[in-house]
Order: sequence, then C-alpha cells, then structure tokens
Amino acid sequence: MDALDREIISFLRLNGRMSHEQISQQVNLSRPAVHERIKRLEEQGIIRGYQALVDWSALGLPLTAFIWVRTTGASCHEIGHALLRLSDTDAIVQECYRVTGEWCLLLQTQLASPLALEALLDRIRTVPNVQETMTILALSALHDTGLNGPGKASRS
Repeated sequence: MDALDREIISFLRLNGRMSHEQISQQVNLSRPAVHERIKRLEEQGIIRGYQALVDWSALGLPLTAFIWVRTTGASCHEIGHALLRLSDTDAIVQECYRVTGEWCLLLQTQLASPLALEALLDRIRTVPNVQETMTILALSALHDTGLNGPGKASRS
C-alpha cells in the first residue's frame, strides 16, 4: 500500500460512489490503473465494502445517544451481540464497541424521541449481566461527511 492507494481510499471514504474516472483525474493516474488499484484493495480486504450515509432525521430518528454499559463477568462479547439485537423502529443500536477503562461497552444509537431512549435503556438493563448504564446525548456531529463541504457541521 502506497501514498496513491491511501489517497484513493480517502476519496472513496468521502464518496463511495465516486467514479474511477473522477478519482483518476484527482490522483493523476489512468482510469484502468485506478480500477486495478481499487480491485486489489478490495481483494486484500482493505476496502471491505461501500455504504450509504443516512440522514437519520429524515428517517424519524433525529437523536443520537452514546450509551456506556458496565457488565459483570467476562461475557462482554456475548452481551455486546445481545445489545446490537435490541433495535426496533424507534431506536437503532448502530454500533457496539468494547472499550477500556471503567466501562465495558459503548453503544452508538439513533432514536426517535426521549421516550424511545427510555424504552431502549429499559431493554438494555434487562440483558443478563448488564450492571449499569450512562447515557450522553449528542447535540450535533462535527465531522466532515463529504456531503456538507469541509468544516461544516452535519446534524445528527
């Protein structure tokens, strides 16, 4: 993997639908050379797939909450998978991370309302070996998704 591969990956991270022709113009390579590099990166598992960036507000899930979860015992892996299955139409558990420190897991969630958060927390607390939770609501996301232009905040 070289600097050109990293540059190609940067463009695809911002816009996974960017054409090979568009990328070739940005990195000063031929379209076939870009195609071969992308194909190789996919075959090596460096590029694992492409995904859509979702406007959660448009889907009726405007709230983003991060939920810290403390567990008992050594079954974090199983508990994490159980938590990922708690999604419903008003609350989606997007991601679950095992973390270091006082807490065991960190969930990223999208919610329809504070009541949906309350219901999700109730479901989380019924999972065996979940000891405690702490929740943080996000006000906005300050990362560049490539859709809003550099430096502009996107709403969560």
